[in-house]
Amino acid sequence: MQSSVLVIDDDDVNHDIIVSMLGQHYRITSVHSGQQGLELLEKEKFDAVLLDVVMPELNGYEVCEQLRAQQNSHTPVLFVSAKNSTEDILQGFRAGGDDYITKPFDADELKFRIDRLMTLKDEIASLKESCLNAEEVTLTAITSCNELGVALEFIEKSYQCKTMASLANELIVSSKQLGLDVSTQIGILDNFKNYSSSEIVNPLEAELLTRARNSKTVINIDKRSFFNSERCSLLVKNMPCEDLEKYGRFNDILALIVRGADARLSSLETNIKVMQNRNRGIKELSEIAQKDLTNIEHTHKAYTQSIQDFIEDLLFEIEEASAGFGLSQQQESDLQALLSKSRERLLEVNEHTEDMSAVFSDFFYKLDTLVED
Repeated sequence: MQSSVLVIDDDDVNHDIIVSMLGQHYRITSVHSGQQGLELLEKEKFDAVLLDVVMPELNGYEVCEQLRAQQNSHTPVLFVSAKNSTEDILQGFRAGGDDYITKPFDADELKFRIDRLMTLKDEIASLKESCLNAEEVTLTAITSCNELGVALEFIEKSYQCKTMASLANELIVSSKQLGLDVSTQIGILDNFKNYSSSEIVNPLEAELLTRARNSKTVINIDKRSFFNSERCSLLVKNMPCEDLEKYGRFNDILALIVRGADARLSSLETNIKVMQNRNRGIKELSEIAQKDLTNIEHTHKAYTQSIQDFIEDLLFEIEEASAGFGLSQQQESDLQALLSKSRERLLEVNEHTEDMSAVFSDFFYKLDTLVED
């Protein structure tokens, strides 16, 4: 298909010359005033414009300035004039022209100038497209980095979470940063709970989350997608299906987030198991110590009772025998007081021993309560 050239010149002779020179190479359209040219350029597109400088009403410079204000402002303009001073050429440049040829000229030079302008126009268009593509790629890369940053930030924050509720909250916050409406089901040791960005998980969603989690795979159903692991299932209700590139990125990022959540849940589960094992060990040790303390207490009581019986018998025998010792009444009273004092001290020692037993019993009770909590 031939390239199109618009000739704007008020001289019919000049039109005939240009047609004779270029008619076999281009599709030529001629108008005889600057105003006609501007009106035509508003309706049609041309590959180049040959613009005479000296014309009545609107001269070539004024036409070019108005042309650059139109939507077709990038159409190459070649000024054609008998004026060849530096000031004339600079004025054409200031008006927005792309080239300037002075009369007289031959067909080869004119065609060369036009072809060069068209080539330059194509190169500029190609460069613009490349720039737009580069900008789009750059924006996509930046967006992808931001989205990946959300996932990495979630993984970092997840290891600060000590409960399922706090981990679910971080999961929902990260999803909201991606513009997603989600529900999730997470659990530890077969104890699963449901959470949602809309604060309510209806029974159907809860059932679907359970079934999807058991599949441990990604399930895509139009705008709804399930991302699943052993301990976590995430339901996204508004996946960007209309943007396939973004849809693909979100699939990867959300799968990464769910794997991160599962890893943290696994860590929490391990910590709970270790704590449970430790508590069982402490409880078993406590039970053994309680049994040993009970045995010691029984042995001590039996031993104390034996000593008490022995002391009682000894006091009785001394009281009976003291009558034959030839002691005065004062000596008998002193001896009786000494024996009574010794008996009281023995009873005090026994009471302190019982107090220590009570202290140990209270300690083991508190230890059992702590382990159960």
